Amino acid sequence: MKLVIDPIEVQFHLAHDCIRGCIYVEHINNVSSKSRAWVSISDMCYSESVVSWNQIFGTNSQNAHWKKLLTALPIPVGADLEPFRMVMVTGRLNITEGQWKRYHKEMVDFRNSRLAHFDFSIHYKDRPSLTWALQSACLYREWLLELLRVYKAQGHSIGITETTEEQMIQLFRNEIVAICR
Repeated sequence: MKLVIDPIEVQFHLAHDCIRGCIYVEHINNVSSKSRAWVSISDMCYSESVVSWNQIFGTNSQNAHWKKLLTALPIPVGADLEPFRMVMVTGRLNITEGQWKRYHKEMVDFRNSRLAHFDFSIHYKDRPSLTWALQSACLYREWLLELLRVYKAQGHSIGITETTEEQMIQLFRNEIVAICR
């Protein structure tokens, strides 16, 4: 029996992991108690955010890279949905293409050097901000929902969450607040 992996489910899972990690890091870093446990948990959440973000936005060769999704799940002909593109991200973040490319390189390099291969010369304090990672993952999630709505409108039996970006972020904030005081 061959295991079939649903590419859209993988994309949502990665986007949610990135978003959740970003929200958790933000909260943990703002908590007044800086016990070693919370610092370590924050580092783990940061790493999960960077790795998940890289799987979606990092190197084109990644199996879960956003550019590969449309091969597995193309936009139906005649649908009123633009393919996901970098210009959508730069527009959402209100940045230039050059700024995005520098951030992208920073995130990929940090993942490769510090997280994947643990280069001791890379200082963890110099890590990239997660602000754009959070915003780009949220944008991608919204685009994925639109893609599913297109398929549903064309008669496919698809369950789609109506949880908005704001509701999802609040849910993740509530989760971390409940355990991190």
